[in-house]
This record gives sequence, structure tokens and C-alpha cells, in this order.
Amino acid sequence: MGYALFSQRKQVLDAELMCAQLQQTQRSNEQFCLATEQAGLKQQLSSLSASQAGELATLYEALSNTTDSDDRVSINDLIKKQELLFKQGTDDINRACYEVSIKENAIEMEVKRLDTVVTTLKDQLEAVQQAEGQGIQQAVPKFGGIS
Repeated sequence: MGYALFSQRKQVLDAELMCAQLQQTQRSNEQFCLATEQAGLKQQLSSLSASQAGELATLYEALSNTTDSDDRVSINDLIKKQELLFKQGTDDINRACYEVSIKENAIEMEVKRLDTVVTTLKDQLEAVQQAEGQGIQQAVPKFGGIS
């Protein structure tokens, strides 16, 4: 009867352990996806900065080549509009990066919790296996020999 209880407990612990390990794998996959998303956002930010530099360089060159004050005012207005647009784009990308970072932190905490759960389940499984082994040793009949 005792062996059946050990066997049942080992099966339950094995199932819980596999479930926790599956969750770990899923969280690792989510971390990979978020890291990929973060890299993409940083690439967008880099591209936006390069684009901004090119467009503003063109406007500044046009500003330096003009002598008409009305043209200078209109070019300065264009520069300010472009800078504002780029700032909004940069802020949007930075906000998205921040949100991804928050998700990454939450998943990291979940991974640490799952690591603790897996360790606990492995310890419990080991304890059950040791108890089962001791039970088997104690159940083996011992012969003292012939007196």
C-alpha cells in the first residue's frame, strides 16, 4: 500500500514539474519576442535619428544659402515643425521601449518565481524517492541465520 502512495506522489510531482518547466519555456519564448521587439524599436529610433539629421541638414543648408528674410522665416518654421515631428516620433518610440521594458521585468520576475517552484518540486521529488528507497530497504526481510 505504501509503495502505491509513493508512486502516486511521484507522478503528481512529475506532472507539476513538467508544467512548471513548460511555463519556463513559454516565458523564455516571450522574453525572446520582447527582446526582438526592443531591438526593432531601437533600430527604428536609430533610423529616425538618421532621417532627422538628413532632413534638417538639407533645411539648414537652404537656410544658409538664402538671404531673403521671408525665406529665412519660412525655412526656420519648417525646421521647427520638423524638429517637433521628430521629437514626437522619438517620444513615441521611447514610450514603446519603456512599455516593453516593463513587460520584460514582469516576465523576469515570473521566471525567477518559476525557478523557485521547479527547485522546490525537484527537492520534493528527491525526498519522496529517498523515502521510497528507505521504505523498500526496511521492508526487505532480514535473516539472522540458523542458530
